[in-house]
Amino acid sequence: MSLISNCPLCEEHGLHVFGEEEAQIMQCISCGYVSSTKFLGKKENNSEYQKLSDDMKKWAVEENNRIWIPTIITLPDGMLYPENDEDGKMTWKLASMVEISDKEKEHYPNPEGGYFTKRIDTENAKVHEKFIDGMNYLSNKTKENMEL
Repeated sequence: MSLISNCPLCEEHGLHVFGEEEAQIMQCISCGYVSSTKFLGKKENNSEYQKLSDDMKKWAVEENNRIWIPTIITLPDGMLYPENDEDGKMTWKLASMVEISDKEKEHYPNPEGGYFTKRIDTENAKVHEKFIDGMNYLSNKTKENMEL
């Protein structure tokens, strides 16, 4: 089952609901928050919430008897993720996938015994105030690279 509805957090018509009962995921492509059946209830009583990092706990929101957390999306062309800015406000960062030079490759061994050829460039991530802006940029970049 798949459904698009209004998000209880940002009220935009961007909430995608996938799955049923025990395997339901709710993802808003407008504000970037996600919830699932493992995040039902309140923060203090939810074992999955207790496993989250301190930042995720700080960013988590309770709404409609669910805990909502910011999503992290990794695609072949980059990663969109939440991070605090210098004032402690959550923003969205977009880190592109970049080639690893022959000179750098020794720092990036892979489990098969060779070396990775690409990495996510978090050092030069672009900041987006809104999730949807970062998602649009990443989506357009992926489309461009598919056309090459």
